[in-house]
Amino acid sequence: MLEKGKINAGEFLVMVVAFTIGSSILVVPAPGAETAKQDAWIAAVITTFTTLFIIFVFNQLATLYSSMTYVEYNEKIYGKWIGKILTLPYLFYVFLIACGQLRDIGDFFTTEILVDTPIQMIMIIFALTSLIGVRLGLEVICRSAVIFFPWIIILIVLLCLLIIPHIKLENIQPVFGEGLKPIIKNVYINWGQTLQMGIFLMIMPYVTKKEEMKKSFYKGFLIGGIVMTTVITLSILVLGASMTARQTYPTYMLAKKISIGTFLQRIEVIVAIIWMLTVYFKLTICYYALSLGLAQLFGLKSYKLLTFPLAFLIIPFAIFMSSNIVSRNQYITKALPPFSFTICFMLSLLLLVIGKIKLKRSASKATKQPLN
Repeated sequence: MLEKGKINAGEFLVMVVAFTIGSSILVVPAPGAETAKQDAWIAAVITTFTTLFIIFVFNQLATLYSSMTYVEYNEKIYGKWIGKILTLPYLFYVFLIACGQLRDIGDFFTTEILVDTPIQMIMIIFALTSLIGVRLGLEVICRSAVIFFPWIIILIVLLCLLIIPHIKLENIQPVFGEGLKPIIKNVYINWGQTLQMGIFLMIMPYVTKKEEMKKSFYKGFLIGGIVMTTVITLSILVLGASMTARQTYPTYMLAKKISIGTFLQRIEVIVAIIWMLTVYFKLTICYYALSLGLAQLFGLKSYKLLTFPLAFLIIPFAIFMSSNIVSRNQYITKALPPFSFTICFMLSLLLLVIGKIKLKRSASKATKQPLN
C-alpha cells in the first residue's frame, strides 16, 4: 500500500463533516432559493436522507475489498486494463472537484475580502498550503481536522444563535407554495455536492474497524447535512427566498445581519473562518485522493512524486475553468449534478453489483471442486 498511515473512525467522522460542509456552506443556499424558493429547506432535508442511501452503496463497495481503494478494486473487478480505463473518469472527476474548490476560494476572497488582490496569488497560496498537508500524509490531515473541528462547530452554533433575533417566519411561507417539482429539481442540484462523498472511497481502506467506519460515514454526513439544512433555512428565514437567490454568498450576507447593540456588529468573519477551514480540508482530501489514485493507476512507489506536478495542473485549470462567478454557478447547477450522479453513484453501483456477482461465482466454484 502506498499509504502506510491509519486513521480511526472518529477521525474519519470529522473528515466527513468537514468535507460535507466544505464550499457548500456558501454556494448551496443561492441555487436552492432560486429553484425551490422558500421550500429550499425541504429539498435540503430530502437531499440528506436520499444521500444516506447512496452512502450505503459506498459502504457496501468499500467492504467488498476492505483493504483496497476505488482504483485497486476497479482493476480487481474489471481486470487490469479495463479497470484502468474506467478509473480515468473517476480521477478526472476528483481533479475537477479539487480545481472547483480552489476556484471557489479565489472567487470568495477576491469579491468579499481581498478585493484588490490578484486571484492567482490567493489560489497559489492555498494550493501550496494544501500541498504541504498532502505530502505530510493522511494521518496528519485527519488529526489537523480533529484539532480545528471543535472551533468549526462552536462558530456554527454561535452564528445560528446570534441570527435568531432576525428571523421572520413569514419568509418561509407558504410551505409547498411552488409545488413538488421545484423541490425535486433542487434535490437533483444538491446531489452535485453531496454525491462527492464517493471521493472517500480512496480513503476508507485506511480506516481501522470497518463496522465503526461505516457508522461514522452515516453520522458524519448526517451532521454535515443538518448543518447545511440549518444554514439554508436560516438564509431564507432572515433574507427571504428572493434575496437569498440574488446573493452570490447568502451565508456571508446572513452573518452581516448580526447586530447586538453597538458593540457586536459585522461579524461575518465567523462565516469566513468556518468556510476557510472546511474548504481547506475538502481541497486537501481531493488533492490527496487524486495523488494516491494516479500513483496506484501508474504503479508508482510513492504518491508524493505527483504532488508538485499536480499543483501545476490544478492551479491554472482552476483559473481558466470558468470566466466569472456567473459561469461558475451555471456549472454547479447544470453540469455538476449529472456528472456527480454518473461518476459517484451509477459507476459505483455497477461496480458493486459486478463485484458481488464475481464473488458469488468464485464461492460457488470453490464449493463445487472435489476434495482430493
